[in-house]
Amino acid sequence: MFEHQSSKYGNILFVFCGGGCKAIIQAVAAAELVNAGLTPTHIVSSSAGTCNALAFVENPGVVGATKALRIWEEHITSPEAVYDVHPFLREKLARLLGVVPQATHGWGPSGSITHDLRRAVKFLPLVMSFGLRMPFRMAGRTVSFIFRLMDTFASQHKSFRRLAQAPEIQQAFDEMDRYFEFKRMKGFLDPFPLLSRLGDQFDLQKVLASPIVLHILAERYEDGVTAVFSNKDSDLAMDGSEDARSRKAKYDLFFSRIRASMALYPLFEMVELDGYRYLDADLANPLPVEEAFSVGCDTIFMFLNVPSKSVRVEPYPLRDLVELNFRLRLNERYIHHRIKEAQVKAKERGVNLFVIRPDEIPPGLGLLEIDSKVIEFVKTYTRQRMTEYLSNLDAHNLRYTPPIL
Repeated sequence: MFEHQSSKYGNILFVFCGGGCKAIIQAVAAAELVNAGLTPTHIVSSSAGTCNALAFVENPGVVGATKALRIWEEHITSPEAVYDVHPFLREKLARLLGVVPQATHGWGPSGSITHDLRRAVKFLPLVMSFGLRMPFRMAGRTVSFIFRLMDTFASQHKSFRRLAQAPEIQQAFDEMDRYFEFKRMKGFLDPFPLLSRLGDQFDLQKVLASPIVLHILAERYEDGVTAVFSNKDSDLAMDGSEDARSRKAKYDLFFSRIRASMALYPLFEMVELDGYRYLDADLANPLPVEEAFSVGCDTIFMFLNVPSKSVRVEPYPLRDLVELNFRLRLNERYIHHRIKEAQVKAKERGVNLFVIRPDEIPPGLGLLEIDSKVIEFVKTYTRQRMTEYLSNLDAHNLRYTPPIL
């Protein structure tokens, strides 16, 4: 559809943001662009967006677009395909409850009244703490943390590190650690199911050799800096003279950087590289405007997983607190202002800018929630929207539209 207009759009950049399982939406939308002839020369990705990026980079063009969707259709069809409960947490919960895995002895009463009574007495302090003391403590810490959250999003240094190290969070973890020993555990969930699938499905040699330049974002925990890794980094270069061990070391290093981009801490464990810890950059930098424009492409397509209809620009603290979605509203307003910044840069630099986002998120699709039915719904609905979008593409170019208010 757009092959004959390649000079009009020049070098194209896709920006894949995070959103967990909601990233299926951007995979479908990006595939429709590629099928229409708009193939990227560069991709910037973070969090779940990196999973999509790998498919488009490994096989440029329609083949990669098809594979991106196939990964979701065949391998990411349930929460169990993404994560498992961290083994340490599972063991600790079983020990606290005084039960053994269902596969061996089953749950529930042991058959001995004395044993069950002892178990209940041992468990009583935890129940007292959770049921009586902790709710009051957590209420005060929550209010304090909300104000800290507002300050973080208002700051130029929007780092998750500032939130994770907040006194309210540390006190809450200390309280929980008395019973669960969380400090010995580096994450609540184990992403092994997803990582093993990615390792099996993608040929890292083809990703590294691809003509598409991939820029992977991760946050450095120690100082909150957004690190940018690439499939073209000098320490990943190969000239064919490497032995099998050297090649494997480079592949392992690259895959570690992919893991760092997708390390949704504290759910997933952070990844240590060169003495620093890295995590998902999406919370601190959900719309990487500076990183996108620094690439130097002529056209930028930004794929967001935050619905356009849900953004309230003006804050309503009391209503948001009652709705228990204060964090979400802050994030939406932050993204809204970041899109405004991106539009200003596009107009100043003469860059075509398109922001593609859903009207709404369908039920059954969330950060770690997905199933085959919702995948089929997203594919059908997003393809219909993209057909309309592409039929009048230039009307959506923020470079030429009136300034966003």
